Amino acid sequence: MFNIPYMYKMDMDLDTAEAVLRGWSQSTTVIDRMENVKYKWELHCSGHDFFADDDEFFECWQYEANAYNVIYAAMKSLFA
Repeated sequence: MFNIPYMYKMDMDLDTAEAVLRGWSQSTTVIDRMENVKYKWELHCSGHDFFADDDEFFECWQYEANAYNVIYAAMKSLFA
């Protein structure tokens, strides 16, 4: 799960989270999208992206990070 700064946290239900991660494409799974968001975070943490700090990352990816957390929390027993 992402440790999202307070100013970027959102209340999101499971259906909205799925819609956010799925986006316009129905051809990929939600798990694939979650892995993509996680990869973007790992890329940021390794210093291989263009965000200066975590605030810039979350400003850009706040919807996806919040959606990731909602789905992860709902399905965490499956990920264990």
